[in-house]
Amino acid sequence: MPACPRPPGFGKRGPEGRTLIVQSRGRGRPRAGEEIDVAPLLQGALQAFAEKGYDGMSVRDLSRRLGISHALLTARFGSKEGLWFAAIDHALAIARDSWRQLADDPGLDDLEALRQAVVAQVMFSAAHPEVLRILAHEGAIDSPRIRYVHDRFVKPLRPLVERRIDRLVAAGRLRQVPYATVHYLVVQGGGAPFASHVETALLGGPQRSDPEEVRRHAEAVADIVIAGLTPAST
Repeated sequence: MPACPRPPGFGKRGPEGRTLIVQSRGRGRPRAGEEIDVAPLLQGALQAFAEKGYDGMSVRDLSRRLGISHALLTARFGSKEGLWFAAIDHALAIARDSWRQLADDPGLDDLEALRQAVVAQVMFSAAHPEVLRILAHEGAIDSPRIRYVHDRFVKPLRPLVERRIDRLVAAGRLRQVPYATVHYLVVQGGGAPFASHVETALLGGPQRSDPEEVRRHAEAVADIVIAGLTPAST
């Protein structure tokens, strides 16, 4: 598998890892060379890529949509692909940190840790539905982008999750199921209502604008997944 390129400008942060914020200035777009608060920009980029796809969104269209100059966008991220890497990293770091925390918590029972991770993943999908839309497209083609997601997020977390699953299987508390099956049931299946919000509304499904509905859906997904993995009583 070829190595994935690092996003241009990746890792350039201010004190304590925080992104530098543009100084007070008059109205108008930030000028090239100025630092900006990138969090809203990256969220806007995610939404744009989810709506138009990587190939369907040009750098100039992105700059107009995000309200910044083309020169500033290029100077900060280097290219459209550099912005894509930075945007997906910005979002998926949240899910990665949640899974890692639950996988490493010695105070949690293995099955409870797995259940909480499922709930957290579904709630992440509700908060960032554009991520699933992007990955649904990228996962169908071979590109440095999908390999970056796999190598930076999916692959490093897998042994941490499998460690708990293997212990549960060895103890007879879970059935042996392919890892990819569990991954897609949780990530794609659990998050689908939020990625396909129009169909979800027609079906009367959970709306991401209602936190209680989101929580109920996430809990139901976790219960179904865990029940499906639990061996039938004899």
